[in-house]
Amino acid sequence: MQNSSLLLTKYVSWLRHSEGINLSDKLLLFFIKLYYLALISFLRLALGKTRSKRLILKRGLDFGVVWYNSYKFWKRGEKNGHELLKFKMPKHDFEFYCRKNKDDFKTMTFHEDDILNYHFTPKEGDIVVDVGAHIGPYTIIASKRVGSCGKVVAIEADPGNFDLLSRNIQLNKLSNVLALNYAAYSEEKKIKLYLPSSGEESPYTKYNTIMSDRAARGDEKSVEVSANTLDYLLLSKNMIKQEEEVNWIKIDVEGAEYEVLKGAKDILSKSSNIALLIEIHNLSAGNILYKPIREFLSLRNFKIEFEKTSESGERHIIARKY
Repeated sequence: MQNSSLLLTKYVSWLRHSEGINLSDKLLLFFIKLYYLALISFLRLALGKTRSKRLILKRGLDFGVVWYNSYKFWKRGEKNGHELLKFKMPKHDFEFYCRKNKDDFKTMTFHEDDILNYHFTPKEGDIVVDVGAHIGPYTIIASKRVGSCGKVVAIEADPGNFDLLSRNIQLNKLSNVLALNYAAYSEEKKIKLYLPSSGEESPYTKYNTIMSDRAARGDEKSVEVSANTLDYLLLSKNMIKQEEEVNWIKIDVEGAEYEVLKGAKDILSKSSNIALLIEIHNLSAGNILYKPIREFLSLRNFKIEFEKTSESGERHIIARKY
């Protein structure tokens, strides 16, 4: 019950600091939070912590989904789906815009908070590359941690996400961030970026991906985007200087992590003090992605110092050159 009280305190604080939302929407969000908190508490009491977690995952009952579905039901018939919400995150001292959908909300409220707080640790003056920046959570945090003497390069392939990423960079007045609307890949080419499935129960990715096997089959909406290697994008696009070394690369690209690494051989070779945070997808298919990534890193003197596999099947790893 102590955890429930902490969650309620966090939600009330989060709502108090929200901006750009009318009163009826604020009240709606507040009561959705109370409902979700009561639901989770009941499931834990009835089933226990482990079984309740499994049920929440199986039924898609995380807060982002509940919030989105409740909001959509309440606002059915209203033509306001493209409006943006604006919130403050006092804990991390930034503001953000997000669309009225569950994935934006989950992304910006840090469902990976433990990794961000304890394992992703850029310091003052570092150069950070955020590959698959989405709408900017890691970009914003990295920008604040590296300070005015550091630099963040945010790379996002999807034009819609890139527009919102740019808005969030401007909103927070991040003068040390450079943003690129590209797909980081293993070669230069035009490539299909598959858009998320519109189906709520889709087993495929809810985010954008360039990997066809991660796309929502039968609903393969896509846009064509420019792709190139990370080596090219950082140096030829003047994101970093020839003599500069990268200190952190975060990669979250829905199954294309290995392709990104293959296009970053020069950067990984010349940077002596570098760490990688990689979210590896498709673990349900065995080691087809994890094993090549692990071998690739081992050959380049990287040691995996942290691993965490989520119940939804993704694995975060942090590897550091030694």
